[in-house]
Amino acid sequence: MFQTRHPNSVLLIALIMLMGLNHFPTVVQAEAPQGFSPLFNGKDLTGWKGLVGNPKTRANMSAEEMATAQQAADDLMREHWKVEQGVLVFDGKGKSLCTEKDYGDFELYVDWKILEAGDSGIYLRGSPQVQIWDTEHEPYFRHGAENGSGALWNNKDHQRFPLMKADNPVGEWNTFYIRMIGERVTIKLNDQLVADNVVMENIWERNLPIYPNGQIELQNHGNTLYFREIYIREIPASEANKLLQAQEENSGFVKIFNGKDLTGWTGAVDSYKVVDEKLICKEGAGGALFTKKEYADFVSTLEFKLPQGGNNGLILRYAGEGQPHIEGLELQVLDSEDPKYAKLDPRQYHGSVYGLVPAHRGYLRPTGEWNFQKVTIHGSKVKVELNGTTILDADLSEVMESKDGEVPPGAKRKSGHFGFAGHNDPVEFRNIAIRELPGDPAVPLSRNSAISPTNGPIELFNGRNLKGMYTWIRDSQYSDPKKVFTVENGMIHISGDGYGGLITNDSYRDYHLILEFKWGERTWGNRIDRARDAGLLVHCWGPDGGYAKTWMASIEAQIIEGGVGDILVLSGTDPITGQALPTSLTAEITKDRDGEKVWKKGGERITLSSGRINWFGRDVDWADQINFRGKDDVESPFGEWTLLEVIADGGHLIYKVNGIVVNEAFEAKPDFGKLLLQTEQAELFVRRYELWPIGKAPNDVLKQ
Repeated sequence: MFQTRHPNSVLLIALIMLMGLNHFPTVVQAEAPQGFSPLFNGKDLTGWKGLVGNPKTRANMSAEEMATAQQAADDLMREHWKVEQGVLVFDGKGKSLCTEKDYGDFELYVDWKILEAGDSGIYLRGSPQVQIWDTEHEPYFRHGAENGSGALWNNKDHQRFPLMKADNPVGEWNTFYIRMIGERVTIKLNDQLVADNVVMENIWERNLPIYPNGQIELQNHGNTLYFREIYIREIPASEANKLLQAQEENSGFVKIFNGKDLTGWTGAVDSYKVVDEKLICKEGAGGALFTKKEYADFVSTLEFKLPQGGNNGLILRYAGEGQPHIEGLELQVLDSEDPKYAKLDPRQYHGSVYGLVPAHRGYLRPTGEWNFQKVTIHGSKVKVELNGTTILDADLSEVMESKDGEVPPGAKRKSGHFGFAGHNDPVEFRNIAIRELPGDPAVPLSRNSAISPTNGPIELFNGRNLKGMYTWIRDSQYSDPKKVFTVENGMIHISGDGYGGLITNDSYRDYHLILEFKWGERTWGNRIDRARDAGLLVHCWGPDGGYAKTWMASIEAQIIEGGVGDILVLSGTDPITGQALPTSLTAEITKDRDGEKVWKKGGERITLSSGRINWFGRDVDWADQINFRGKDDVESPFGEWTLLEVIADGGHLIYKVNGIVVNEAFEAKPDFGKLLLQTEQAELFVRRYELWPIGKAPNDVLKQ
């Protein structure tokens, strides 16, 4: 549950504004929200220090080196960070301000204010960053500032930009709420959700998860900054586990341990006991305890508690006899930091696939505390999340040897029993549940969550920047290092160098979409001599990369030379869990000379969950070659603008090209969703991209 600011804070701010003193408060800070402690006392820099290096460089410093560097950093800090009338003020010189204390899981409130062209951020566990910037400063648009503050800007593989722009105007105060559990961060800006349980990546060591703890920093970026009312609450392990467990609720998990007895279990039943809804390995006993049922692909969640030096294991896809790590897979459950384990093979520490793949270390809670673990196994891929942090993500098909030589046969098993490998230590387990994969097909959220234009147009592209949209590219995910999507001369320029899309933050329903596009000269890769290809995907849903690990489950309005206006039905698959993402529609068709489906008003009605329906005039001799143009094509000639319209009225879809209805479908499922402009190795320009209320779209003449 999100906490709200203490009512005294609201009253204080209101009083200050009524008094006309909204530049700085002239009284001490408001009372901290319940359960929170102030990081800033409103008077001085107690509890803060100067910045020394980064987490990686600090870890490599000796105690003497660190002390010397810290003294110099503190002296520099005091030159440039001041407290003026209850506000932390940075003069734009020097370095970032850091907490003296390190934090693991926490909730944080912080008020901040910047001036024109301001740029800053909040470092979490010493790592960048929850972004802060002037979202109207055009030089920052090339970095995505128009999308707003509050997201994890340094992410590459996970969400990078905020869900919405929630900034107050420059010069006014803003409030962050930040919650961090494990590697995942949730952020509210001015009470609006801008990042929802997003993985924060480790910029200092991209091959590692984010550090389990570290300092909080107010980032210097060379401009004047203001901070006030900074409060923090450390989240205890028990609460963090409950929050992690709550994220999995209503997801089809079934408890496989009833908390009372060993019903449904077999194997070394005499080596385990049930006490207070806990499954405990008896001290001095061991062996494999496993479910009578077999599982193939699944997600499991559980809590475990290790005694000092404790050792056990999770058994996956076990044959039911023989050694679990030979006749199945074993994930280590181990007090990795106990001195007696100092010389193990890296593939033997906690979370590792025993003998095959090492897990990242340092994310276990202290001995005697409960840990929360989630394991996903799908095909040959295994992922282990410990206390909210991914410590292992491996494809076993790529493992060529074990610590003992050949890869054991159990690594290739596709199903088997789930259980525990006791090793004489009283390791405890509870809340053990499994969700089998792929499971039932996924279901879209309610269409009530989607936006519909009402009085006038929604400009998806504002002519200046990519506000309200984000990129997802197959090879780089949420980053766009090749600048495939840019804004040039009032147009979206899609270079075409790669596969992916420009996706709207919001979902939409019931609209008349207008898109004006033209082809550029460039083509790329294996399509350098093929028909120029792109597309507009409507009713997109599910995860990014949910179709062909590149786009989203959706319905496509095809944009390809000779085929503009074809319908493609793109049912998807969750790339992590394998869960189906069904998409379907009904259309009236005939078939051409080659048996391909072609739209025909009043034709045979069929329902599709995949495949293509050609627009009515597509050349039967269409060829996948550059500059193809059919004898009846209605799209504009190469180099000229084409008008593509999609009318989405509930489940009824109408496609128009240059004013001519070229395709139609009914009963589209889903009948709402995000919108996605494809890059598919051909250069494309877009100058108009907007949604109108149905029946109110202008009948403009296309201007070349």
